[in-house]
Amino acid sequence: MRDPKAVALFQEMLRKTEAGKMAWQPSADPAIFVASMLGKYTLRLREYTSQNNWGDPSGPPSVMVEDDKGNVMVEINNAVEEIEVDQLNALFRFAKRIALQTDDKLDELIAGLKNAR
Repeated sequence: MRDPKAVALFQEMLRKTEAGKMAWQPSADPAIFVASMLGKYTLRLREYTSQNNWGDPSGPPSVMVEDDKGNVMVEINNAVEEIEVDQLNALFRFAKRIALQTDDKLDELIAGLKNAR
């Protein structure tokens, strides 16, 4: 499906996330990260596209964009033309690193190893 606005939003989201400029946060579900935008929109990044009847996840990552009333404005996944699975996987990986503060923790481990005797 063609959705130029969804593609533009996704590309900007990916750029900002790769640069570490999106404030992704963990959620109660370890497969979902969230970011607030402009105080009235929520981006919900899931590690999967859908769930089967038993709740098992399937498909590549996807992003749900919700307004302040909880309405889903758009779902961004690989069904949108010009959005590739590898881009969605990269967004999820970088968002997870931000949300879990992975880089800071890795820096701490590296420093600890360098100082170990």
